[in-house]
Amino acid sequence: CDFNQMLNLPVVNSERKHIRDFVYEELDNRSIVTGQHCYGCTAGAGSGCGGAIQNTAPANLR
Repeated sequence: CDFNQMLNLPVVNSERKHIRDFVYEELDNRSIVTGQHCYGCTAGAGSGCGGAIQNTAPANLR
C-alpha cells in the first residue's frame, strides 16, 4: 500500500523486506499491518482513492 509505505509501516515479523524475497506458500499465514487510513481507497467501488459516486461501472468498463 502506498499509504503504508509513506507512513513507514513495516512488514511485521519478517526478515523478507522485498517482494522478490517472499515465499508464496507463506503468504496465506502472513499478518497485514493496518491503520486508521486503511480501506479508505476501497470504500466506494474498488481500488483508487476516489471511491465511487455510482453503483455500477461505466459502460466502457463492463
